[in-house]
Amino acid sequence: MIAITLLIGLFACRETPLQRPDNDFDVSVSKPTFTSPKPVILFDEGHNNFHTTTGLYEPFANLMKNDGYDVKTLGNHVTKGVLAGATIFMIANAKGKGDLNDAPAFTEEECKMVQAWVSNGGALLLIADHFPFGSAVQNLGDQFGIDFQKGMVEDSIHYDQSSKDYSQLVFSKENKLLAKHPITQGISKVISFTGESIKCKDSCFSFLTLSPAAYDLQPKTKVTKDGSDTRVEVTYDDPASASGRSQGVALIFGKGRIVVLGEAAMLTAQKNRDDAKVGMNYNPDNKQLALNIMHWLTGKE
Repeated sequence: MIAITLLIGLFACRETPLQRPDNDFDVSVSKPTFTSPKPVILFDEGHNNFHTTTGLYEPFANLMKNDGYDVKTLGNHVTKGVLAGATIFMIANAKGKGDLNDAPAFTEEECKMVQAWVSNGGALLLIADHFPFGSAVQNLGDQFGIDFQKGMVEDSIHYDQSSKDYSQLVFSKENKLLAKHPITQGISKVISFTGESIKCKDSCFSFLTLSPAAYDLQPKTKVTKDGSDTRVEVTYDDPASASGRSQGVALIFGKGRIVVLGEAAMLTAQKNRDDAKVGMNYNPDNKQLALNIMHWLTGKE
């Protein structure tokens, strides 16, 4: 097994964004699932989130609105009051503080509140991408028996051949990595775009199962400061088998439901600096995946 080592430079300022939302992507829904009452998606934007409804997840938010959801945002800490008004609580790439952003993004009190809310019938969509996002939400994942690998996952066999990128993974009926579940109904192929692996410590259903050829890579970091600028270099190495792990799981927790994903771009539509498409605009079935996940969490499968 050969590790593919990547180098990522992140700057505190003066860095041109590498990604932007593709707001030209068709997010229409021919027949909205909900009219009245509208289920409420509470989208977390209060924990230094990389993805927001006015940023890279704007296409996702617009798709959900077109399907009949009421999309609201959380701009601060989690409280029992804000959760009480939500149907689905959604977290996409929360970050911790500090140079590496890998400290816990949620307090222990917040984690316990979310756990109790789900147990009593709430629904949670928790997304944590490659480093540092898994580390930032591991304490929340612990409440539900979810282990985040905290690095990056690749597969030298089951990847998108046109991209030539081992981290752009393909889960399909053909390669048998796309499991039959209400979340995958009407879908032939899902593509993810550079994420991490996840695993349930107890019982859950993996609908995006990693193959025996998949391998996890560990992050190695270097922080360089130059005045007000901070440069973080992240390299990925030390491959270890990811067989038996996943990039998408669903579980029933008490009276509630949870979906956890190890990659975020698959549920939205983005363009990179070179105008390359990433997400729903790259693989049409990913749009149906986004809708199916929310339908299952709402109990409308």
